[in-house]
Amino acid sequence: MRIKGVDKLRAKLPTYVGWRWVGLGVLIAVGTITGLTFMLLVDSVARLCSHISFFVLIEPLLPVLGALTCELVAFRLIWSVWHNRNQYLAEFGDLAYQKVIPRGFVGVAWIFALCMHIYVPLDVFPIGPPVNSVTTLLAGSLLAVLGVPAVCGFMVRVVGSISLLVLGVLTIRSALLTFGVDYLAMVYLYYPTESEVQQHEIYSVLRHPTYFGVLAIAAGGMALRCSLYSLVFFVVFLLGLLVHIFCVEEKELRERFGTVFIEYQKRVPALYVRARDIRVFLRFLAKRGTA
Repeated sequence: MRIKGVDKLRAKLPTYVGWRWVGLGVLIAVGTITGLTFMLLVDSVARLCSHISFFVLIEPLLPVLGALTCELVAFRLIWSVWHNRNQYLAEFGDLAYQKVIPRGFVGVAWIFALCMHIYVPLDVFPIGPPVNSVTTLLAGSLLAVLGVPAVCGFMVRVVGSISLLVLGVLTIRSALLTFGVDYLAMVYLYYPTESEVQQHEIYSVLRHPTYFGVLAIAAGGMALRCSLYSLVFFVVFLLGLLVHIFCVEEKELRERFGTVFIEYQKRVPALYVRARDIRVFLRFLAKRGTA
């Protein structure tokens, strides 16, 4: 199966040939591992330095601080792709997109790392159990606190997590097959005259299907852990995504299309599907690739 938009993306990266093209995939992988490793190290500071009372005291805050830092780095990198566009175009012309894309890919990689971090069981990982009882409480399952039997609670969490993870992956897959890898890689941002107005019916029920998919994957981690930490991580991730949507992407669309887009915002949800629109959404998920 040939992925839609690959040829167009290659055309915008003229010096990316051979292994350098593969390097973009490696960049995302390394970026994701780096971001996740950074957060796990922050999570582990108190456990590694348990002889220092200050670190033991602030241990409950460390996972949140690590996640916030990762999110700030991720969205700052992605924001720069948008904010510095005119500067890059003026300086590099047709090569502007090629110059900026590694930065955007690293930002996306750290977003992946944020999602993966929500799945981490902080009550036993990464380096032994917590050294502060508050951390243990925040990392424990809320279902256990509510008196749900351990086996039953575990099954509920696993089923819920897998369901959301599959929903997210299928949504991103359908977005990739429908709109193409060039669209998801924001080629249109630096080549607006070559962009196409998307008329797919999914946009009549959901403004950001790709972001919805990423959010579903993050929610899968929250469901699996079902802890106060996972809830906080999810909310932090959601707030960052909303800021990016409303203050970056849709800000430009409002400026470009005015009241037409503002009315569209009022009609169509950004990150959830209404019950009456589920059939349209399911048709989108059923999208098949072309040979």
